[in-house]
Amino acid sequence: MPSNAVSFTALQAIERRYRLPAGYFEAKVERRGRTRTAKGVAPIAPSERRRLAWHLPDDFPRRSAAEQEEILTWVREVVISGSTDYRRFQAGASKTRYALRFVGLNAKLVGAGVTLPSARSSALTVAPERLRSEMADLLRFKTATLTARGLRRTGVWNAETAAQKVEHFALMFGALAADPDGEIVGCGVDLDKLTLALLVFPAVWDWYLSWREKRRGFYTSWEADMLSIALSLVRAETGWLRQTPSLANHLAPISGLVSSDDIASAKDDWDAACDAMHRHGRSRIKEISRVARVHRDPFEPIMPILEAAKPLAEYRKITDEIVRLMPNEKTHPKAAAEAVRSFLMLRLGLHLGLRQRNLRELLVCPRDRIPTTERRLEELRRGELRWNARESGWEVLIPSIAFKNAHSSFFGSKPFRLVLPDLGGLYGMIEAWITRHRRRLLGPASDPGTFFVKTVKRTSAQAAYNQTTFYEAWRLTIQRYGIYNPYTGRGAIEGLLPHGPHNVQDVLATHILKQTGSYEQASYAIQDTPEMIAKHYGRFLPQDKAAIAAKILNQVWAAA
Repeated sequence: MPSNAVSFTALQAIERRYRLPAGYFEAKVERRGRTRTAKGVAPIAPSERRRLAWHLPDDFPRRSAAEQEEILTWVREVVISGSTDYRRFQAGASKTRYALRFVGLNAKLVGAGVTLPSARSSALTVAPERLRSEMADLLRFKTATLTARGLRRTGVWNAETAAQKVEHFALMFGALAADPDGEIVGCGVDLDKLTLALLVFPAVWDWYLSWREKRRGFYTSWEADMLSIALSLVRAETGWLRQTPSLANHLAPISGLVSSDDIASAKDDWDAACDAMHRHGRSRIKEISRVARVHRDPFEPIMPILEAAKPLAEYRKITDEIVRLMPNEKTHPKAAAEAVRSFLMLRLGLHLGLRQRNLRELLVCPRDRIPTTERRLEELRRGELRWNARESGWEVLIPSIAFKNAHSSFFGSKPFRLVLPDLGGLYGMIEAWITRHRRRLLGPASDPGTFFVKTVKRTSAQAAYNQTTFYEAWRLTIQRYGIYNPYTGRGAIEGLLPHGPHNVQDVLATHILKQTGSYEQASYAIQDTPEMIAKHYGRFLPQDKAAIAAKILNQVWAAA
């Protein structure tokens, strides 16, 4: 079967020689699920060619150098990176890593289930042993089922929250330890002077807030959130730092930040130092909130969809494009399986409106097996896709405790239960995925039991998705099938940018708001409250409100 650009050039010559219609032979070639190979493309290195191959036109090698450069620039900026201000900032900032690496922290947290990313951070500075020990104590305090005798707390961190907090503190202490004359322009604090006790000094926080403002160019809500963590740590009666005055013994003077007098004062009256930090933090949060700007606008990548009259119908075009470009299962089984997985990711996301974690951790129970009990799902904090014989349909059951907002009034301590509709070939795809495609992608790897699994390769450690890999899988689907490419004719929506699964909630909420004008009904679609919809998810433009009102009022004139 012809597969490279040279072969198709020969076929086009045969078409011209025998006066056949253009594309006569190409129409008879089965879709492979990827673009044709093109050796010897000068402007592209082999490693980058693999990422760009899908997005280049078939005649790319035969185009002029100017046209090739134009295509490559467009693909790199729009499809690969996404041309938003935040994406450009993130791409530049990630080139110079500075966060500390808490090696061996998991071994100290038996039963906490904290998993920290380390594969991409091997070149980072390792946190000193004392700081790692302090961080382990903090995580044990915030993640343990029962608080240690003599301590009090409010709120508990789950595994993902704990990993996120460790990452945030790793950034802060990494900035403090970074070389002042280097690219990071840090504070230059010696590693042996780093301790969580530094968090009770307002001067340390003021330096870090100022450093972040200079690095980004403005303040964001992220800085206010970090200060909120500091307030919880020094809060009276339940703050971990306040209840651990022995940390003051780890303090050492730091030029420009903490003096010997500051340390002596803190040791003499630790509660007073915590009170001073609490007052300072509250004041800084108010000041930052007044000037904070939005850097990562979650609506920007999907604005062409949100501005449509029916956002859900617009997003559905991506799933139609996946079906249109579906490779032949007999000749290219793995490519077909990956396409089916992409289709089901988007379709289940659009039907369920789940957050990323609930969707990627969704378990699957084939028809010939007994579904997992609700009690067991509560223990696992996961949902399951199973066959409901009474409803004759595929049902998703998720205990309320598995949700981030489990205590929201939406749930009322009851599980989330929804029977998926058999529309647009959904059931056929689910059956094909469970019985054939899923097994092909698993290969010899052990089955994690989740509905979605990665394509297992030699370098794969496990078949289950994590937060990063699931986001990248969704983003890759949007790059291939969602973004309209004027050079290849593939892609469903013009002006769309790469994005992750969380944007599905924005699409669902905005669609219902445009159709009904009801924050309450929109909240039902994404398992949240009307207040949160009004505050975060509803990009509800004034002209849409006017259109809904006019539709009702115009009925009088139509009747007349």
